[in-house]
Amino acid sequence: MGVLFQRKTAMILALTLSLAITLIVLASDAELRERLGMTYWVLGLAIIGSILLVLAGYVWDRTLIDRLREINQQARIQTELSEQEIAAEENEAEDDFQPEQDEIIGVARQIERMAQSLQKMEASYRGIVEDQVDLICRYRADGTLTFANSSFAQFFGQKRSKLVGSRFKVFDQGYPKRDFQGNLPDRDEFTCEMTASGQDETATYQWTHRAIKTTSGEILEYQAVGHDISDRIAAEAALIEAKEAAESADKAKSEFLTVVSHEVRTPINAVLGFSKLLRETDLTKDQSEYVGNIHHSGVTLEGLIADILDVSRLEAGQLEIEHAPFSVRECVTDLQDHFGPITKQAGLGFKMQVDPNVPVIVNGDQTRLRQVLKNMIGNAVKFTEQGRIDVSLTCARNTEVDPDGICKVRLFVEVADTGIGIPPERIKELFKPFNQMDASSTRRRGGTGLGLVISKRLCELMGGAISVDSEPGRGSTFRFSIAMTYLKGDSQPPVAAPHPSSPVPENPSAT
Repeated sequence: MGVLFQRKTAMILALTLSLAITLIVLASDAELRERLGMTYWVLGLAIIGSILLVLAGYVWDRTLIDRLREINQQARIQTELSEQEIAAEENEAEDDFQPEQDEIIGVARQIERMAQSLQKMEASYRGIVEDQVDLICRYRADGTLTFANSSFAQFFGQKRSKLVGSRFKVFDQGYPKRDFQGNLPDRDEFTCEMTASGQDETATYQWTHRAIKTTSGEILEYQAVGHDISDRIAAEAALIEAKEAAESADKAKSEFLTVVSHEVRTPINAVLGFSKLLRETDLTKDQSEYVGNIHHSGVTLEGLIADILDVSRLEAGQLEIEHAPFSVRECVTDLQDHFGPITKQAGLGFKMQVDPNVPVIVNGDQTRLRQVLKNMIGNAVKFTEQGRIDVSLTCARNTEVDPDGICKVRLFVEVADTGIGIPPERIKELFKPFNQMDASSTRRRGGTGLGLVISKRLCELMGGAISVDSEPGRGSTFRFSIAMTYLKGDSQPPVAAPHPSSPVPENPSAT
């Protein structure tokens, strides 16, 4: 507290003490009371009133000083005075030898500093707003603009002085949406088309609307920021158009492949038919060899056409999986009869084994299971020059039975060979279309690279998956699974089976 305020306090106390002493003297002098009469009481009440008035003035001054100090402290916090300035002012207030400084003058200086700080903040804020390419404006609830940045004014081709007081144009399009009481929302986002001054084409702007409130929650006005999203919308439209064009081209390709494959299949069937007829006639050794080559090439081409048809159907989502009962063991026996002579001629051991736990009759797509197995075993034969090929089929049953007596079962198939193996960096490329292990011009094994792609997608369509483990020079093991069902009761081996643990007979050529 300053020295001046201390002097004021001392004077007020001295005056109060003097009046109190005077009042005591008057009250103690009976002779004076009788002599003055009624005037005595008036004089006493006047002195008492003076004392109360002086004390009330003192309390008022004290309250005012405390309030000024509080405002002074708040002003210091608002303006964020440096520690040096605060320390200097505290030292100045504590030093009785410094010139006396009134609290009101200190508050005035703080208010001046606060005003300068607010001016700096406003200049900084305006600089940030003016540098924005987005359209920024403020407006009242009725849509009357109170502020617009330079980008906003430039877009509409008007000076800001003319824009202020005019109507925000988005209100003419019904934005922002009001509630049932007609009030604007505190926050909202909307998109609308607007035309810039001097431009014929419309631009699409995404607006963010929000209310500007006081610390007590009272709404002062509203602010909107508009961002031009025309380029983004055009890019999205271009992407959608490109996607539709690609899908159309892919569909046309699939349809073309389907048509061409069907058209080619007719003459191929004729070639195969006539080659079979020729083989039944009397031919020389050379002629028989030629007819055999024709038949083999026809069969190969027929398989290629079938693969192309399957790929086109898979890509178009037109390939359907059947769900019919069949015998897994009969399917395995047929494949063993097919590949037995081939592996025997190649000098390879070959064994196909079905676990006794596999149900006798399962519900699934026998044709597609046979196709996947044929691709796996065919690849094993193709890339195995010596050793053996082993095929095993196991299953995992679900013990739950639905009301119709149907149980779920997952069939696991493993095809292992002792072939050339696959390098680790090539494994991830195996299941891509037209990928071939031996892509050199002198490759001897043939193939189109579609078998594994078709097998993978067929397994996925049948609720399973496919994987491979391989080591170059030691062979590969392909594993795949298929989800099937079976009727409870069809889980025991056939009566004619020699023993529950007996596998499907191994091909005599196995080594």
